[in-house]
Amino acid sequence: MRFSGTAVSFLARTFSGIMLFTTVFLLGTVSAGESVEDRGYRWFEVEVLVFRYTDVEIEDPEQFPLAVRPISIHNSRDLYTERLTPPIESLYYALPVCEGKRRWVAPLRSVFLSGALFAEENQLPSAQRIGCRRLHDDALVRSFYAKQTELKTVAPAHLPLVMSGTKQGTREEMLRAETPFLVPREQFALTPLRQQLERRRDASPILHTAWRQPVFTRTVGRRHRLVGGKNYTDQFDYFGFPVSPANQQVQERLQHYLNYHLNGVSMDDEGPFAGLLTVLDAADRGEFRLSRPNSDDLRFPERPGQNPRGIPEQVWEFDGLMHIYLVGNYLHIDTDFNLREPITVSAAARDVREQVRDFLEPDAHELEFLRAYPFQQLRRVISHQTHYFDHPNYGVVVQIRRTDLSNRR
Repeated sequence: MRFSGTAVSFLARTFSGIMLFTTVFLLGTVSAGESVEDRGYRWFEVEVLVFRYTDVEIEDPEQFPLAVRPISIHNSRDLYTERLTPPIESLYYALPVCEGKRRWVAPLRSVFLSGALFAEENQLPSAQRIGCRRLHDDALVRSFYAKQTELKTVAPAHLPLVMSGTKQGTREEMLRAETPFLVPREQFALTPLRQQLERRRDASPILHTAWRQPVFTRTVGRRHRLVGGKNYTDQFDYFGFPVSPANQQVQERLQHYLNYHLNGVSMDDEGPFAGLLTVLDAADRGEFRLSRPNSDDLRFPERPGQNPRGIPEQVWEFDGLMHIYLVGNYLHIDTDFNLREPITVSAAARDVREQVRDFLEPDAHELEFLRAYPFQQLRRVISHQTHYFDHPNYGVVVQIRRTDLSNRR
């Protein structure tokens, strides 16, 4: 039998279509039948509720010293920070470079530009007003703006109370997961307790979250970082000392530079004898007298010269680590937390110079300080039970629940 050219072409296309369908079908069958490798990890679901007491009176000040005990987050696992502060470097560097005086950084602009120029810029469309990036390598910028940058991670002023995820925690999700993951709030079991605390006047919830993680032995597993509450980064450093906003520091350096180069006057030119006559006159009148410092007043902490390794960049109201691990078939929870609270402290003058300064500046040693209430506890626990970790200032409620992959396999 002989076929025409058209018939041959039709048969060829039909055969090719059949082969393509067969290939896709076979590949789909292989993919559907492909099983996910079970690495034998023992997965558990962890739920944590943190709250603080609002009417606490510390009777013994020695119980919690002012010096902040740092908690290193080095090599810990953080499920929250990247979600709250997404990286924007690629977006920032995709912006065009600002032109003219708009390329100056904000502190320079506030000193050198007139109000008329600012008003003129405010009339520009938003895309032109903010849609460019400033060059920190300009000669004018470099001398004033050292160690500063407009590109920085800006965390929220207050974290959400409930931190949840989207994965349901199915068997396949756990088998495929490379890291722990947050679960939806619908799976939370401590929600009624949190709602009760929200209605109380003597307690205030700070953090409510839940996640699924594989649990290993103590030396293999990693600690999880928990954060919550208010962000104090713009007010205090990690060790509790007040800080000035970055723009204020730059403006002070600019003013110092201008005074020195334009007027020949430095802010430090008053010298060591500034106020000496005032102090001597006060001593003659009996209004000032040096005294020996009381050893009981020398408890105010000193700012460390160098930060230890692993100190967090952000200063949160609640921050710390939780380590969940197995010893045989027994679950253990190891906690290491700090709860922060701003207070006003008055540091005693320690030497002649500080006593003179206190007289000339009565509020020199009155300052705000962000103190920390540390809490460390290790406990062996049983799954599906509610465990309460108590502290005079706050409480931590934990449940560890078994999953389909909790048993040894």
